[in-house]
Amino acid sequence: MSSRVVQFFRGISAKAPNRDEQNMISDLLPAKARQAFYRMNLADQRHSLNVLADARALAGAVKNIDMALLQRCCLLHDIGRGPDMDSLKKSYAVLLDKFFHNWAMKQGQAASKAPIKDMMYRYYHHAELSCKLLQEMGLDREARIVLRHHSGEKTNLSSDEVAILDLLMQADEMN
Repeated sequence: MSSRVVQFFRGISAKAPNRDEQNMISDLLPAKARQAFYRMNLADQRHSLNVLADARALAGAVKNIDMALLQRCCLLHDIGRGPDMDSLKKSYAVLLDKFFHNWAMKQGQAASKAPIKDMMYRYYHHAELSCKLLQEMGLDREARIVLRHHSGEKTNLSSDEVAILDLLMQADEMN
């Protein structure tokens, strides 16, 4: 739980991408993907940039990795949370999941306009929501990897995609 406290304080103090990061994002992401990245709240943008930095460091030990694909996956893995899943809502979702898991799971079963249900749905299903958004952008390889960034399911992935998924999961866990 202490890592969640650190994550919360990082989230509420998150800063927008600086000029160099903005240039990097522009170089790595097509226009629609950039829009999706910048629609995330600042905490998720910063989290994704931190995941990217750690994944790059971890990738140094991996041969023949598609770095562009890895970097896009890192930047876009949480776009399904949407702009409204800020640090407070994510913290509420974490606490509800931790202390009232069965109730929270029931609340998050389906998309809803009800605030608690929407928050829990996005918390539990953001990987699927991210995948759908990426597919709509034509980023199918990214979608296949991002869909699995919590489950780790490797079925129907190429060996390159498995390596990228592993790096994404490790870097995400670090942040």
